[in-house]
Parts: sequence; C-alpha cells; structure tokens
Amino acid sequence: MKPSAGRIYASPLVADGKIYLVSREDGTYVVAAEPQFKQLAHNVIEDDDSIFNGSFVVSRGQLLLRSDKALYCIGE
Repeated sequence: MKPSAGRIYASPLVADGKIYLVSREDGTYVVAAEPQFKQLAHNVIEDDDSIFNGSFVVSRGQLLLRSDKALYCIGE
C-alpha cells in the first residue's frame, strides 16, 4: 500500500493469513499478514463515489462491506 492510499477509519480484518483494509475513498486493500510488507490486491468498486467508514464483516464465507450509501456482499 502506498502512503497516499487515503484515510483508513475502519478496523482491519485478519483472515486466512491476509489483512483486509478499507480506505474511505480509495477502495480496499489486501496485504499479507507477514513481517515483510506485501500488497496482494487493491480493489475499487467502479461508479461508487461513497465514503467507506465501516469495517469488513465475514458471514458464511462472504465479505460484507458498507458505505454511506450501499451495502455490498463480496464472494461466490
């Protein structure tokens, strides 16, 4: 994650050896839960200009994420 990734207000989620982070305005980040920093993913929900303050929640193998305008379910 670059230092200018934006403000992160939400608590990180640690699962399956990964740390999931939600930026207020710059999408989500997944980094390896290891001593050496390794960014695994950076995802942005296209066409959503919402503010994200909430943390990820895990339910039935899926990730739930809310913004100030929407609730997203991420998974298969």
